[in-house]
Amino acid sequence: MVTDRKIIVSNGRKTLELTAKPYFVKETKGFDKLKVQIVSSQGYGQDGATYINSYVTPRDMEISGQIMAKTTIQMQNMRDELLNLFIPKKEVTINHYYGGRNRLIKARTKTTPEFKFDEVSTVQKYSVKLEATEPYWSDVQETLVSIANYTGGFRFPLCIRKGVGISFGVKSATLIQDVYNASSINVGIRFVFIANGTVTNPQLFNVNTREFLKVNCEMVAGETITVQTGETKSIIRNLNGVVSDYMGKIDLAGGGYTFLELSPGDNLFRFSADSGEDMLEVKIYYQNKYPGV
Repeated sequence: MVTDRKIIVSNGRKTLELTAKPYFVKETKGFDKLKVQIVSSQGYGQDGATYINSYVTPRDMEISGQIMAKTTIQMQNMRDELLNLFIPKKEVTINHYYGGRNRLIKARTKTTPEFKFDEVSTVQKYSVKLEATEPYWSDVQETLVSIANYTGGFRFPLCIRKGVGISFGVKSATLIQDVYNASSINVGIRFVFIANGTVTNPQLFNVNTREFLKVNCEMVAGETITVQTGETKSIIRNLNGVVSDYMGKIDLAGGGYTFLELSPGDNLFRFSADSGEDMLEVKIYYQNKYPGV
């Protein structure tokens, strides 16, 4: 069977492609299906049950394969490679490529590699079990959507016309931008307020849901405020390399405290500020998520 499937695993220090010789993947489990836990209650004499809630449980995964070697020394070296890749409690990134789709997931080792050592052979089987607490696969690269960003004005060869000069950059007049979520689920985002001058109380507004997040502060040129939504929430201010926690700056009284996410499909966002809006730009980063590969 012809296949372009690739499985590449990295723990940050070591990276191995398990689908390339002398390694072979024979079977994978838990790469596709998700288990949904449904919470319900049943009253006395009730037929069926009353639905309360549901959630996706962590993803259990298993990789089974084999390694090939000509000598026992080569075999032991490759066994050590796997043992040094799947380290207890250490997080690994699994990159899965198939049919033109490249997706990744992060998981931790539940069972270090188990080897079938029944007899001396040029082929030895192995298996390893993992758990992904964030159960969804995601795109390998983040998607970036910029709102009111600056476009550079330099062109080469550079020609500065007398009496006309040159524009260093042009700021887009667009305040609203569509952010498309190709996932079938809500996705958290990371958006960055960038000040090119004095800005007061920046905010990002979801035109579709009428929800917004507003940070009560005054920004100066060169300052950024990064907001992370989704499972992990944070608001971090950075000025000249000095980082501060700005969670306490959320506009609770004014209702601007929603940690915005992307719904499936189109999402329209608009940025604004109480003052200095023309000195503000916003960048939105996100990764589509998938229930399987």
